[in-house]
Amino acid sequence: MRSNSDHDLLAKLKGMPDMKMSGEQKHEIVSAIRQTNVSKSGGTASYRGFSALGKGLALCSVLAVTVWLGASLLTNQQQSTMPGTVAPIAPGSPTASPGPGPNNSVTTPPSPQSEELLSQIRSNAKEGRVISLPFVLEKTVDEVEKGWGKPEKTYTANGLIYSAYPKKEVVFGYNKGMQIVDMHRTDLRLQQISLSAVEKSWGKPGRISEFGNQTIYTYDVTNNYQVKFHFQGTKSTNKEDLILVEYHLYYPQGNKNLMLYANNAEILQSVRDLARKGQTFGSQYRVEKDMFDDAEKQLGKPDVVSFINGITYNTYRDLNLVFAFNKGMQIVDIRSYDPRLQAITLAEVRETLGEPASKTTTGGQTIYTYKVTPDYELKFIFSGIMTDDPNTLYIDHVNIYYPRGTFNNMAG
Repeated sequence: MRSNSDHDLLAKLKGMPDMKMSGEQKHEIVSAIRQTNVSKSGGTASYRGFSALGKGLALCSVLAVTVWLGASLLTNQQQSTMPGTVAPIAPGSPTASPGPGPNNSVTTPPSPQSEELLSQIRSNAKEGRVISLPFVLEKTVDEVEKGWGKPEKTYTANGLIYSAYPKKEVVFGYNKGMQIVDMHRTDLRLQQISLSAVEKSWGKPGRISEFGNQTIYTYDVTNNYQVKFHFQGTKSTNKEDLILVEYHLYYPQGNKNLMLYANNAEILQSVRDLARKGQTFGSQYRVEKDMFDDAEKQLGKPDVVSFINGITYNTYRDLNLVFAFNKGMQIVDIRSYDPRLQAITLAEVRETLGEPASKTTTGGQTIYTYKVTPDYELKFIFSGIMTDDPNTLYIDHVNIYYPRGTFNNMAG
C-alpha cells in the first residue's frame, strides 16, 4: 500500500513543468528522495511506492524538481537533528574518561527559553529551591508531606532517605533530622536545555563526571549549595549536543552525620574496614559471597546494563551503585559513587590510608589500589591526573574488587 508521503510527493511532481530528463538525472532525484524518506522514518523505509513515481518523474522539470527537492531536504534535515539513543558504556570503567571527550560534538545554539530557564535555575538554587516548587533546602520534609501527602516511593541511599513524587517530577532526600538536603528535579522543560547552552550560560563546571550513561556537571552556586546537571549520554559516545534530563540541588553539609563519622578520615577508615569484608560504602552486598540474582530481588531492575570481557555491569542511578557479576552470577566488583566519598581528596586518602600498592593514570583518571586482603582490592578512582595538586583531586568512585572472580570457570 502506498504511503501518504509517496502519494503527496507524486501529486506535487505532477504539477510541475513538463521537460525531459536523462536516466541519470532521474536516478539521482529518486535516490535523494529515498534518502530523505529514510531520514524521516529513522532509518527504515518502504520503496514499493517508487515504481509509480518513476513514471511521474519523467514528466518533471529538472530545475523545478531541484529547487523543490532542495527545500524538502533542508526541512527534513532540520527534523532529524534530535540525538538518538546512546549505547550504554561500562559504568565508571577506568578506561573511560570522566572528563569531556574530544571537541568534535555538535553544539546547539541556546534558545531564549533555555537561557531564561537556566537563569531561573541559578537564582532559585541560591535560595535553596528548585524551579516551580516552594520547598527549600534545610527545611524539614514534614512541610512536603503536609502539602502533598505521603510519597509514592521511598528508598535509602547515600546516607539519606529519599521520598519520590513522580507526578510532581521531584525527589526529596533528607537526613535523620528530617532536614531536606537533596532535591532531584525532572521537569520536562529541562529537555530544551543542551550541554553547550549550560556551558555558555554558567561557564565551565567545577567538576565533570560520568555515571550511568550520563554526563554530570557540578557547579557551586553558593558556599553551601551545589547544582548538578545530568545530561543523557557521554561526549565520548555521542557526537550530538547532550540534552539535560534532570538536575540536583544538593546541600553537602547536611549529609554529614557527625555522630557516625566525625571527619573524612573516619569515612575512609570505614571504607577500608568494609572492603576487608568484601563490601563497599553504601552497600550491604559482598563480592565473592553474594549472587547478583539474589541482590536483584531486593534492588529491582537496573537503569543501565553493559558488558565487558564476560562481566555484566548493572548500574543503579538512584543508589549511586554499580554491581558487576560473572556468568555464574557471582558479584565480583561493586562501585560506589556516594556523594560523601566525592567530597574527599587524594591528599586525604593518602594521609589516612598511606601509599597504595599501585598507582596508575588512565583516561584522565588516577587510580589508587590497596590490597586489603589476599583476595580483595580496594580501588579509589580520582577525577584528574597525579601531576595535579592532590588537594584538588577528588574521589569519583570507589571499587571493591575480587580479581579471581573475573576468571569464571563457568565462562566456557
